Amino acid sequence: MKHTAMLMLASAIALGIATLQSSCSKTAAAASAEHKTAPENGAQFKKGEGLSLTDEMKKAIVLQIADVGEEKVASAFTVNLSAMKPNEAGGWLAPRQAAQVKAGEEVELQAEGNAPAIKGMVQRVEQPPFGALGDYEITITTTQPLTIGARLKATFHAPAGDAVAAIPRSALLKTAEGIFVYAVNGSFYVRTPVKTGAMNDALVEITDGLYSGDQIVTTPVMSLWLAELQVLRGGKACTCGH
Repeated sequence: MKHTAMLMLASAIALGIATLQSSCSKTAAAASAEHKTAPENGAQFKKGEGLSLTDEMKKAIVLQIADVGEEKVASAFTVNLSAMKPNEAGGWLAPRQAAQVKAGEEVELQAEGNAPAIKGMVQRVEQPPFGALGDYEITITTTQPLTIGARLKATFHAPAGDAVAAIPRSALLKTAEGIFVYAVNGSFYVRTPVKTGAMNDALVEITDGLYSGDQIVTTPVMSLWLAELQVLRGGKACTCGH
């Protein structure tokens, strides 16, 4: 009799566990189905198509879209310098920057704080044997005295070339994985890797990844990135404690 009672108790426990697991699976499936029809926080991600947003979400983040056009992009970039001598400052350029700077070129230097800008001239641009990752060393001389050790910024401007595929700089998303834009794919927004060329405060040349006539999100790309991360990584494991 005692043996029979123990068998009945074991069967009851096994049945209870099976029922609990089945309930958990159904709850998870129901939650998944609900997520597809009613995106959490106004965003939904579909593999192969991208991120979609509800109309309310689009209005809340003030989503803006534009066509990729062709523009003449005048390049501009800023370089950090350090005063090494009373009339000489130096710093480092990336190879692409070095290709746009020539000896004898005039440049405006801005010291830290509210100090007035001063004029300088590029003395030389060269790649020393110890240059890190192929960087170039730039030396700029000035007629006005500098405080040795002072930090300065030099801004260089290169003339625009031919019209190229260009987008607003606000459309760029820079992450640890690379540089992206959100391209429009029907009702979805696809995070798309791109390669950039000349750029300034307003525009950036796209050398690969987009074509003229494509549509992209111009703002706010960071909000889309955060929404994508939340949808992809914000799921919760089923604990049947709903």
